[in-house]
Amino acid sequence: MVLPKLMFAAAVLAVLAVGPDASLAPTFHPPKAVLSLRENLSIGRLDDDVLYQWTGLAVDRAGNIYVLDMMDDLLKKFDANGNAVGRAGGKGQGPGEFLAPRLLDCSDRFLFATDQNVMGIMVFNHDLEYLRLIRTPFPVSHLAALSDDRIAVKGLSLEGENAILILDGEGKVVRRLVSLDRKPGWLQDSVSFASDGRGGFLIAYLFQDRVERWSDTSTRVWAKAYFGGEPVATEKIGGFALPTETCFKDVSADSRGFIYVLGGNRAKHPGRDIIVLDSGGSLIQVLTLPEPSHCAYIDRQDRLYVRGNDGMTIRRYEIRYE
Repeated sequence: MVLPKLMFAAAVLAVLAVGPDASLAPTFHPPKAVLSLRENLSIGRLDDDVLYQWTGLAVDRAGNIYVLDMMDDLLKKFDANGNAVGRAGGKGQGPGEFLAPRLLDCSDRFLFATDQNVMGIMVFNHDLEYLRLIRTPFPVSHLAALSDDRIAVKGLSLEGENAILILDGEGKVVRRLVSLDRKPGWLQDSVSFASDGRGGFLIAYLFQDRVERWSDTSTRVWAKAYFGGEPVATEKIGGFALPTETCFKDVSADSRGFIYVLGGNRAKHPGRDIIVLDSGGSLIQVLTLPEPSHCAYIDRQDRLYVRGNDGMTIRRYEIRYE
């Protein structure tokens, strides 16, 4: 009965990560703003069928945008100007097909995609051709492509597995990052993470007031709280004590070393506040999006991608450094 429980947990995480936020939280008192956002691209509208409800997003070096759409089970490709140039997948359980597409990232040559119901990572090339499945012993709750043959993954585990695993292109574990000092409660180890662009990692916890920076996969540089450090509230559902509020929903970094952490329920504006930190974890300012998002993805040209219209729109912002 372990797999159904894991699927239940994955569904809970999907709702919390993609669904609307509902509660308020402590406010920040940031210093004078040094960054601002200017929207320069919007893909998908309420009156078209370009997107229905996108989940995963990735951008390659050329600026091509790849998204997973959970409503029509497709992997879609847009050029840097937002023009649709390809699609793949479809509903099913065959090679390259999806039943519940979730996560997406890309390396220079490959796309790495997950499905909530698949124990593994689907690999496509940039032309959206399906190549293979990298099998994992667990549903993947987060991933980041480090290179063509290195993928960082976090598995969804009922045992409180607190490690981020670095896999090679065949799924073999080559390194392990233990991100918590103690065994957490159920789902308390749920994280988003990203490369810091300097050989290290950034980790933000979904159900803990905790953001970390690691210099590599063995050395933690700092760990900080930004909402007072109080534990999140829980509610008993189906015999499990499930968290009922989120702290951080995503994390990314730009080429200048600024760190961007998307706040969850505990932010003043849930799902809208992006907490900007310097490389040492000190607060620079808070950028507030016009709509709640489940992701804050920064491409190699320091452009920010977020969600709009409940997942029917991708919004791209230029980050302006003042």
